[in-house]
Amino acid sequence: MLMNWTTEDIPSYVKEKKYVDTALVPLISLEFGDGIKQSAAMNEFITVISKEMERQFRGRMLLVPPFTYLEDNNINDLKKLAEEWIKQMKKGDVKHIILITADPSWKKVEQELEGMLLWMPLVPFENMDDEYKKQVISEQIKQLLPLVMDKWKENP
Repeated sequence: MLMNWTTEDIPSYVKEKKYVDTALVPLISLEFGDGIKQSAAMNEFITVISKEMERQFRGRMLLVPPFTYLEDNNINDLKKLAEEWIKQMKKGDVKHIILITADPSWKKVEQELEGMLLWMPLVPFENMDDEYKKQVISEQIKQLLPLVMDKWKENP
């Protein structure tokens, strides 16, 4: 059973809410100037990794819409907004919040965030064939799975 933020999946989430205790929030930076290509590559990478993580943890994790922001926003202001999202999710009985990004700016405020931050160095898919892309995604997910499971063990 998929757990995405869609009209098709949300009824299942509501029904199975006691088992789905984790929200996965992609943090996506938008840049429309010189960094537009990098911004698009980060979006593509984090979107693919997020969908695969939700698939791996099917029935335990809800993939929510991305927290999208402009590249030149102040990271402290963004942290405050992200904390509002986290607060709302916790009000909705979401026990674990995982934020995932390729934007290194979030590392500056990682210790201040209530949720778990997964920062991934960008791997651009631009010139990869599909088979190599699948291999890269699989390797990235293998590194993330134990981090998430350790987080669950800390606070069951």
